[in-house]
Amino acid sequence: MVMSLLDSRAKHPFEFQAAYYPPIYAGIKAHTLGELMEGIKRVDGYSIFYHVFHPVFSSHVVPYDLHNDFAVWIRDELHDNSLAYLVSDVEGREPRTVEQVRESLLEVLRRGSPELKGGKPFLFLTCRPVVYDTGRRAWTLGEFIDILSEISMRSVVYHLVFGRAMGYSPRNDFSSWLLQEFNAVSLADRISSIDPQTYVEEERLREDLLDAIEEEIYRD
Repeated sequence: MVMSLLDSRAKHPFEFQAAYYPPIYAGIKAHTLGELMEGIKRVDGYSIFYHVFHPVFSSHVVPYDLHNDFAVWIRDELHDNSLAYLVSDVEGREPRTVEQVRESLLEVLRRGSPELKGGKPFLFLTCRPVVYDTGRRAWTLGEFIDILSEISMRSVVYHLVFGRAMGYSPRNDFSSWLLQEFNAVSLADRISSIDPQTYVEEERLREDLLDAIEEEIYRD
């Protein structure tokens, strides 16, 4: 990628939005592994999104070694460490959607014993994202980088994860804009390769995102 793209002007600006995800009790709880599976089948996509992806926008809520709420409950309440780590390893990275994640979770959970009972029940939460416009716009790649380096992580996570994970678009918003406006294929692919599930520190995600962009800009 050539540095001349830094000042090239897009036909359409990148409009930075942001969101927060207030949790709502979904009305379903699980005492056993079998009930957990039934709950995963029944809840809406927002619930799967919340339990799988919320660690990246709620720093330090889950242990560093487990990547979703289901895995934490299986380890802490069912005391099945091996199954917990298998559930933790279910991927939600691009291009997978919450519905694909749901199916993968169920496939892994079938390896366990449905009768296994926990001490405390798993409470299924869902959410209704509250999306708002930050008022920030980027017309050039240089402006995009400047805003990305300082804007709220609510915006970064929203554009990197939400729409793609929910199946509203095939790629994250950043990659889609870079492809559409600058045909920056390698940069878009590099951003798409970042796995948000592996982060429990929001700022580390921002740093890696900016590092990836910088490396692509100065490559060759």
